[in-house]
Amino acid sequence: MAYPFKFCPNCSKPIEIGGKKMIECRNCDFNFYFSPASTNALILVNKNGEVLLTKRKFEPQKGYWDLPGGFVGLGETVEQSLIREIKEELDLTLKDFTYFGSYTSIYPCRGIDYQTLCHTYVANYHGDKITVGDDVDEYVFFPKEKIPFDKLSFQDIKDSLKDFIG
Repeated sequence: MAYPFKFCPNCSKPIEIGGKKMIECRNCDFNFYFSPASTNALILVNKNGEVLLTKRKFEPQKGYWDLPGGFVGLGETVEQSLIREIKEELDLTLKDFTYFGSYTSIYPCRGIDYQTLCHTYVANYHGDKITVGDDVDEYVFFPKEKIPFDKLSFQDIKDSLKDFIG
C-alpha cells in the first residue's frame, strides 16, 4: 500500500514512512499510525433466499455491485452507522440484524489506498418499500447462485458473500 505523504503535518519537514504502520517525523517526533477505516455492510435476504445488491453510482467502482453500507462516521458505533447507511441508501429502517463477520479490503480514493475493515451484518427483508437514494443507482435481489462475483465492487464484499453462501 502506497501513501503519497512527503511532509510532516506538524512541522512541514520531510518525513519517513515507518514500514506500513506509520508516518514518523525525525524532526519533531510526530507519529501518525495508519489504521484501517471502519466500514459496514448488510447482507439483506428476502423470503426467497435472494441477496440484495446495490449498484454503485459513484467512483470508486462506479457501476459495480455492492452490499448496502458505508463508512463509520466519527462518534458512531458500527451498528449506528449501519442503521444510518441503510436509511440513506434504501430508505429502510433497520431494526433486527445479526453480526456476520469482518473482512478487509482496499478502498482507492483520490490517490490514496485506504485499508478498510468491514463489519458485515445479515438481516431479513420483509417487503418494506425500498427507495434508492444517496450513492445507489439501483438494486436487485440475486439468487445466491447468480451473484455476479466478477462485477462486485471490493474484496471484502466478495469474501463476505462467499462465506455467506458457503
